[in-house]
Formats: sequence, C-alpha cells, structure tokens
Amino acid sequence: MSDDIATVLAAAYAHDRDGDERAAIRYYDEAYRRGVPASERRRFTVGYGSTLRNVGRADEAVAVLAQAIADDADYPAFAAFLALALADAGHPKAALAAMLGCALDAARPGAFDGFERALAEYHALLLEKSQS
Repeated sequence: MSDDIATVLAAAYAHDRDGDERAAIRYYDEAYRRGVPASERRRFTVGYGSTLRNVGRADEAVAVLAQAIADDADYPAFAAFLALALADAGHPKAALAAMLGCALDAARPGAFDGFERALAEYHALLLEKSQS
C-alpha cells in the first residue's frame, strides 16, 4: 500500500463505490491506523463505519461512529449510520433512539404536526431503555 494517505483514501472510496466492501475495508483500516486529515474526517468516518457494518464488524462500527459523535456532534450523518450499526450489533432500542433523534433534529419546525414533544419523550424513553 502506498505511503500517501490520499492514495489510501482514494482506494477505500473507489472500492466502496464499486460495492467491494471486502477490498475497501483493507484501505479504510489502513487509513484509520495512519490517521485521516481533518478535512476528510467526516466523509471517511461515515464510509468507514458503514463499511465496518457491511463486513460484519458492527461492534467496531458502533465504537467508531459513537466516538465520531462525541468528537463532532453537529454532523447528523454520524447518528444515522450509528443507528444502522446499532441495529446490526443487536441493539434495536438504541438504534431506534438514534434514528428518532436524527429525525427530530433534521425535521423542519412543525413537521410532526404537533407531536414533536411526544416523539421527544419516546426518544428519551428509548435512550433510557437502551442503556439498561
């Protein structure tokens, strides 16, 4: 593999786009070990987390995406892909809570026809249940 991180990232993205996750994960793992530049971190993390999940490494995907949210909570794609990883890792309530949180955060005001408060309460309840 090339020493140039940009080349490693390009290979990961190319294999990912082609649907060859088994090849892509080798490059993603290498880039993760080397450290990804801040300018690529969001795109890389979503791709890496998604590919980890797709190759059966859902627990690792959860860890990577949860850390990404802790470091950069303002990027909603992290939470959406975390929800998918949580579902594959066997945590359906946590997955539903994560996706409901995404929906509530992304929705325009009034999108839920006045049910925002109720959905927020369900979201809190799901978060509580997923942690017990």
